[in-house]
Amino acid sequence: MFAERESATADEISAVTGIPSSAVYRHLTTFVEIGLVHQARTRGRYCAGSLTVQMAENYRREVLSQGGVKRRLRRLATDTDELAAFLIARDNDVLCVEAAEGTRVVRCSFSPGLSKPLTFGASAQALLAHLPEERVARAAAAHGLTPPQVHKLEVDLRRVRGKGFAVSVGQVDPGVWGVSVPVLDRKQNLVGVVSTMAPDFRVRPRHESLVTLTHAAAQDISRLEEYA
Repeated sequence: MFAERESATADEISAVTGIPSSAVYRHLTTFVEIGLVHQARTRGRYCAGSLTVQMAENYRREVLSQGGVKRRLRRLATDTDELAAFLIARDNDVLCVEAAEGTRVVRCSFSPGLSKPLTFGASAQALLAHLPEERVARAAAAHGLTPPQVHKLEVDLRRVRGKGFAVSVGQVDPGVWGVSVPVLDRKQNLVGVVSTMAPDFRVRPRHESLVTLTHAAAQDISRLEEYA
């Protein structure tokens, strides 16, 4: 719950998880003591604790190929001078787990630890295009897509599978262009996606170049020892 929302009360946690309030309070007491959960500024509310920062850093170091993903994203950001990110599908959301910024500033919703619905946008569709149909249907239902929206999503995903990458403009953040390329392991299982994001007005003359550079980064990450 604390990964999905900024703060929660014990009663909210109990209602969502089905754990009795008395047990929730016991767990929260322990979690606060070890730093996994922190008492929020508003009385009676709790939020993620300082230990989660260390856990996130350990995840980046140990799971993301001992820093190989981060190093490749930095190179991509340098080559494009734009924001580069590595994202994964988590439940029904797109989660950004690593990012590197170019010298140019772009305001968008993706930075490490933040998530967005697994529906529309380049990153979401590059992931969905390589996930089972039932997973796509589950994400669509979870986010309340209407039948016309589901149809549009299915059409978009067929196009993404054919091209090998996804491109979108303004579907997540107004005026932000993005390209996302899937990272697949040696068995062709989906690992995540590499994305480049920038203001649309700034990249119009460079679309093809940014797609090529992002595709090269995704291929390099797929060859890392952990995924090869």
